[in-house]
Amino acid sequence: MLISFALLIAGLVFLVLAGDYLVRGTVAASLKLGVSQILASVLIVGFGTSAPEMLVALEATMAGTPGLAMGNIVGSNIANVLLVVGAPALMMSLKTTGAGLLRSTLFTIVATIVWLVVTPVYGLTPFIGVAFIFALILYITGSLIRPPTDNLEDLISEEAKEPPPGWVLTAFFILLGVIGLPLGSHLAIRGATGIASEVAWLNDELVGLTLLAIGTSMPEFAAAMAAARRKETDVVFGNVVGSNMFNILGAGGIIAMFGPLDLPGIFVQFDYWFMGGAFALVSLYVLFRRPIGWFLGILLLAAYGVYLYGLHHFYVLGLNWSALWS
Repeated sequence: MLISFALLIAGLVFLVLAGDYLVRGTVAASLKLGVSQILASVLIVGFGTSAPEMLVALEATMAGTPGLAMGNIVGSNIANVLLVVGAPALMMSLKTTGAGLLRSTLFTIVATIVWLVVTPVYGLTPFIGVAFIFALILYITGSLIRPPTDNLEDLISEEAKEPPPGWVLTAFFILLGVIGLPLGSHLAIRGATGIASEVAWLNDELVGLTLLAIGTSMPEFAAAMAAARRKETDVVFGNVVGSNMFNILGAGGIIAMFGPLDLPGIFVQFDYWFMGGAFALVSLYVLFRRPIGWFLGILLLAAYGVYLYGLHHFYVLGLNWSALWS
């Protein structure tokens, strides 16, 4: 058990650090080669924070444990909203009027609805995977061709504004990312499957929804807390929206390519309600241009506590909704 847990922690640490180094190296190389800073920013916000989820999804599916991958996607999206938005909101009010936020939120709403409606009926099939990946490419291409604002500085991440390092350091960053990401995902999957096999009441889905989900959401959480400390609160929710979009369309599209895969029925009975409800709640603040304050932050964090209790109720005890109040 201790070895499996150590492998999981080591894998998550590798994923977080390697994802950061890969993004820094890729952005530096793109700027040196004359690629637009907008494209560099898309790489940071989109691929960078979601790379752990994508690699874990691919590794878990290829290892024959798709339940881990599905649980990681659903659990990570729930953690992104309830934890990554809730915790910074306790520090200061989060703006919901950032450049392009409304467009990306609407697109992620559609992606979330499609996931919640289509996957219970058809599961994850190669056709759905192709459609997801095509939709993600279409969104990225459209954002680059038609930026949502004339003030392009609003779309450029802080990393893209900084002078890039030399070629040697850039290559070293990329090498660390390329080696560290697959190594981290491999260690994390080995540790997660080991824990699931050694603990009788744990299954792949529950491990994915909790340990892997929280671990792979750490890049988003760290970025959100850092942005809140720098008072760049307009990018906090933007990072969450972008990450959820990449998780559904990118990581979901990847594992669907290995389908057909059927989702566990408990997802629809319990987890999907939190996944859809949490994102719908915070999306209302974006649609009505209302800041996310401390009260909603407390509510989101409390909701995550309720969600964890529900996981124990449904997955560990095997009870249903009526047993909650009977």
